[in-house]
Amino acid sequence: MMNEAYTPDFGAAAVHLLRGVLYRKEEGAWAALIRYRGRLEEYFAVLGLQLLVDEAEGFAYLRQYQPAEADEAGLPDDFPTLMSRRRLSYPLTLMLVLLRKRLLEFENIGNDTRLVLSERDMVEMMRIYEDSLQTNERKREDLILKYIKRLADYGFLQPLKAESNRYEVNRILKAYLPVDALNEVAAKLRTYVESKGK
Repeated sequence: MMNEAYTPDFGAAAVHLLRGVLYRKEEGAWAALIRYRGRLEEYFAVLGLQLLVDEAEGFAYLRQYQPAEADEAGLPDDFPTLMSRRRLSYPLTLMLVLLRKRLLEFENIGNDTRLVLSERDMVEMMRIYEDSLQTNERKREDLILKYIKRLADYGFLQPLKAESNRYEVNRILKAYLPVDALNEVAAKLRTYVESKGK
């Protein structure tokens, strides 16, 4: 018999979050998230996970407690981690920075609610950095298309079903790369490129 505290809609919201980012467009799971937010936070805290919700932007996700935070949460030093951190390569990080800048410009104009880019837009966006990719035109384009697919797999881009080769830039990118971190990451990328040129 199911515990009254853990209803099917509570479970559905929890499963969505364990799979990745939960967006407001998942109306049923989003409504359950808002309804059970406090209980979900407690539930995930037991697993060493922090629930982060941005109601204004319409997304929520889980983050593993960092060592200092885990200590504050009362978790032992040897508490197992559930989520692995990914180290992104230089080209993927560069593409994320460029997409984040594009999203920032888009929001400053304020014309629409969704930033949608074609594969061609993103290839052109990366073209000025072609020297750092050190390959011929066709191979470079194939590589960039591969990076686009990888960022879609990671949840930063959402392919549009109705429009082939077009992607929505997911707003989770704002949480991953806040505005105040953009300059710092861009500086690290420049340092990386300069060190490769030596």
